[in-house]
This record gives sequence, structure tokens and C-alpha cells, in this order.
Amino acid sequence: MEKKLEDMSKLADDIVLTEQNERKLFIAYKKRIESQRRKKVLMRGYYRVAVVALAMMIMFSVNYYLQSPDLVVYAATGDKMVQLRLNERVNLEKQRTPLGYGYVLEMSVEEGSRYYTIENEQNLNADNIFRNGNKIFWMPDGMNSINFRDQDGNVIKIPETDSSTLNIEVCNYDGKMVERITLILERRDGQCSVEMLKK
Repeated sequence: MEKKLEDMSKLADDIVLTEQNERKLFIAYKKRIESQRRKKVLMRGYYRVAVVALAMMIMFSVNYYLQSPDLVVYAATGDKMVQLRLNERVNLEKQRTPLGYGYVLEMSVEEGSRYYTIENEQNLNADNIFRNGNKIFWMPDGMNSINFRDQDGNVIKIPETDSSTLNIEVCNYDGKMVERITLILERRDGQCSVEMLKK
């Protein structure tokens, strides 16, 4: 055992670093630390750029999905008109319309654009929806008045409904479709509301 310790103590005497070797080790260690620091700084920079890019993408996508740039829809909620936002439900208040009591929406498009209500099977109970210029009237209580007649003189009867769906297309001045939205009109527990969805 003592012999082994003696042999090991000789090894310790043999392992002596010269000043030049110490300097080489110190320089190598310093380079490795500087390299690690540079990598950390570089990674922090990448993370910052990624966070800023992600924030900008979220901001643009939220702006795109929450606002409808080509068509603005207003809903009558008492004495004032409220602008609808995408995927937001707004409660409506009954208004006096040219057709009787119902609910009023108003459309506004950018200058040079125009909008069309689409007539197809996707429109649910569209018979209860009437358009006059930029105003849309929803009559969920139906109509059964002798004052409303068709061209042949027959009384127009429209049944009650608790929901109606209307699809609208917005076209630019060239006639190219730039936007398509859906208005969902519903009555739940006596309260009527509208929701605008983008297609």
C-alpha cells in the first residue's frame, strides 16, 4: 500500500504545468467561455426576433379576423346603432320599420364596392329578411297583414321564426368578390340577437 502511495506521489511531482501550458489552457478555457456567451447572446437575439414576429403575426391575424374592412354592419340596439364585430353576438331591440315592428341592420361598404345578398339554400328562413337600400329588416314574428300583397293581389303571409341566416357577398368596383359574410339572427328566450361570421 505504501509503495502505491509513493508511486502516486511521484506522479504528482511529474504533473507540473509550465507557464506556457497554463497560458494555453487559460486561453482555451477563455475561448470556450466566450463562445458560450456569444451563443447565449445569439440565442437571446433569436428568441427576441421570434417573439416580435409571433406578436406581429397575432396582431395582424386578430386585426384580420376581428374587423371586416370591406363591409361594416351596424345593428339597432335601442336609440343607437352599434357596429358588429366578427364572431361577436349583439342583442337587438325591436324597432318600428316600414313593414311593422322588427329588427334593423344597416350595411356600409367602401366607396366603389357593393354588396349582394346571396339567394341560395344556405340562407335559413330568409323570407323573414327584407332589404331596402342599405337597411335590412328582420321580421321574426312573421307577417300576416292584408296591407302586404304580391303583384297578383294575394296577401303575403310569412310564418314566425326563431332564427334566420343571411349570406352576403361584397364585390369591388371590378365585380370581383372580396369578402363573404354570414349574418345569423336568432331569438332565444324572447331576446333577439345577431352574429356576424366570415366565410
